[in-house]
Amino acid sequence: MAKIRHNNILDTVDSVLSVSKKKGIIHLHAEDQTLSGQHLTLNGTKVLHFGTCGYLALEHHPEVKRGAIEAIERFGTQFPMSRTYISNPLYSELESLIKQMYNVPAVISKNCTLAHLTTIPSIIRQSDLVILDHQVHASVQEAVKKLLSQGVTVEMIRHNNLEMLEDRIKKQRSKYERIWYMADSVYSMYGDFAPIKDMIALAEKYEQLYLYVDDAHGMSWAGKNGSGYAMSQMPEGLYHKMILTANLGKAFGACGGLSLFPTEEWYNKVNNFGGPLTFSVQIEPATLGAAIASAKIHLSNEIYGYQEELQKKIAYFNKLLKETELPLVHECESPIFYIGTGTMDMGNHLVQALLNDGIYVNLATFPAVPAKNIGVRITISLSNSFEDIEELVSKLRVHFKEALVATNQTKDNIRKAFKMPALTLAQAASVPVVGNSLAVKRYTTIQAINPQIWNKYLGKRGMFDWDGLKLLEESFSDNTEKENNWGFRYYAVEDAEGRIILLTFAVVALLKEDMFSQASISKAIERERLANPYYLTSTGILMGSLFTEGNHLYLDRESPYWKNALKALMAELYKDQDKENASSILLRDLDANDPKMDEFMVEQDFVRLDLPESCVVENLNWKTEEEFRKTLTKKGRENFVQKIKRYEHYFDVQVKSRLSDDELQQAITLFKNVKGNNFAINNFLFPDKLFYALNENDSWEFVVLYIKEEYSINRKPVSVGFCHKNFDNVYSFMLVGMNYEYLLEYNIYRQTLYQVIKRANALNCKKVNFGISATLEKKKVGATPYPKVGYYQAKDNFAMEMIGATFAVEKE
Repeated sequence: MAKIRHNNILDTVDSVLSVSKKKGIIHLHAEDQTLSGQHLTLNGTKVLHFGTCGYLALEHHPEVKRGAIEAIERFGTQFPMSRTYISNPLYSELESLIKQMYNVPAVISKNCTLAHLTTIPSIIRQSDLVILDHQVHASVQEAVKKLLSQGVTVEMIRHNNLEMLEDRIKKQRSKYERIWYMADSVYSMYGDFAPIKDMIALAEKYEQLYLYVDDAHGMSWAGKNGSGYAMSQMPEGLYHKMILTANLGKAFGACGGLSLFPTEEWYNKVNNFGGPLTFSVQIEPATLGAAIASAKIHLSNEIYGYQEELQKKIAYFNKLLKETELPLVHECESPIFYIGTGTMDMGNHLVQALLNDGIYVNLATFPAVPAKNIGVRITISLSNSFEDIEELVSKLRVHFKEALVATNQTKDNIRKAFKMPALTLAQAASVPVVGNSLAVKRYTTIQAINPQIWNKYLGKRGMFDWDGLKLLEESFSDNTEKENNWGFRYYAVEDAEGRIILLTFAVVALLKEDMFSQASISKAIERERLANPYYLTSTGILMGSLFTEGNHLYLDRESPYWKNALKALMAELYKDQDKENASSILLRDLDANDPKMDEFMVEQDFVRLDLPESCVVENLNWKTEEEFRKTLTKKGRENFVQKIKRYEHYFDVQVKSRLSDDELQQAITLFKNVKGNNFAINNFLFPDKLFYALNENDSWEFVVLYIKEEYSINRKPVSVGFCHKNFDNVYSFMLVGMNYEYLLEYNIYRQTLYQVIKRANALNCKKVNFGISATLEKKKVGATPYPKVGYYQAKDNFAMEMIGATFAVEKE
């Protein structure tokens, strides 16, 4: 495998959200002339609003609105100065009120994201370790990324897993002055809580442990003076080793971010020069006026009435949900609820159906949640009446059942995705299942499949013909290293007449989690693997294999059943995933320009990954060197003259069907040289057993380059191309081994590429599969790069997000 491009996460998210946008359920515009919080007008239809974060509806409170209006009248629309010089007069009043609420000093930022960017880099030092909760808000993670370039070590633990946290503390406490654990108090998707009291107990146990808690979604609806959920768990006040951030938006009803400190020292450090606090504009007077009015409400008994009323509505919603079989992922007392749908397809369908029936809820999708944990996020606010909540549950039940049928989803599959208890037989029996007339056949060896059938549909594409796969099965079994024992799976889907609609193969294998990462990240992780060889590895299911390259999927797109055939394949992959406890599935090397496939795969909860281009040389009908040069671009011709032809006389080029024992050992050594220098394709080393098998197989040959004896005393090969020729005259340049001492002086890589093309042309081959990576060099010798994508799904995003959050990307 090889890397996705560094900007791929943006492309991936864009592809996911584009499907929902196309269906008209995100990026909407409210069309109301006035707003009350209870309803919205969307696409010309009045709907009940169950998607707000204004849990107490204070943004519609008369005093809060009056505070904003009066502030504009007194101070204008802005105060355009840095706070380092002068602050708007309203700041001091708001700061005083906030201090009364919390009894600790507070720094006020324009929003919570800027609060994190202000506070975290100001407090954390190179001598500190940062440990992130897997689900801590993205704004916290973005602020922490600034620390990576400063040499701060960052780690990540699974969500709310304090045992894992304690294990990391025990192992790391002797190395760092402080260990900061960063978490949300109320998590924005599932509405679950951080174990604040247990976190404090752990901080008491370990002197080095400090806590950084984001209470953006816990503000106002909980705690004394509406100071938030986190403070409700600390009756004696802010814990002396905790920095707390809170939100003046959402339930508070205004806008702004709070950073609350247990000591004046930390407060002064951030307040004096806290990055964005110094360079960003101030909060607008209207917002400050609204925040002051809201703070006065929080300091009155009025806030407790609102808290109590909201809890009654939360309890009522919980009660109604218990009377259904809807998969509520987490029951708690927060105003955030999450109903699992499992697939993007069902999530889109359900949200769209509810919207058409007068109910607005949020679709929760990747990357906010893992691709297999798509669902509907529902929020309860004081704007919702008890009758509104009853209508929501009634319509949710109806449309949930309809969405199951429409998308061929099952309740059991949803519960399994969220690790919820299985349904009883009676409950499961009520689940509708859409049948079809397709037959799925699954095999664990190529020898169970007719060679003519396999080669007709897939074998002609490259080295994964019937014989090639038999060789791989033999090479990747019964090895000492667990990473070199692959489980082969073959899948065929036929229609009612026995016509093959889909045919493919995959391997179950141990994979490196960083195989998609940039080379600098892989290098850092490989240093960790010197002590722990299986660090950041997991079992995965990979279409094709870690050895083969190319499109491994035959799919009859003319068949009206092609989507059902893919769904049938996925069902089999999920069975194997459960059986093998595989963490991920990757369908790889597919056409990058296939919007129908993109939309379909996104709806099945697979995220698109841009993979390296696959290079192919197709101009092989030339007779002379001059004719070959004419197939190249102008730059290619210049490269050929200056970098290839000029050096060709140094080489003795031999094509060998067999290598001697010494030559084979040298070839393996040269391959390991390349593997050790090329982190763009970061997988495990192949076993020596494979190379011995290639050497004994008639479909394989070796393009071997020696430096002529008049130019070097070295009589060993300096480059070896491992090449396969299949029954359909397709030549595949599968591996290369090189002596790096001669790489630059003799341009041996470029020479190897050219000699492989010459050999394929001499054999009258149709084309050369040139593989992935080094695209620029391959283009210069006439290869055409074909953009490829993969579709990826993991049980959770932990490993991928940990790598993204804890390793700095360096320029190559």
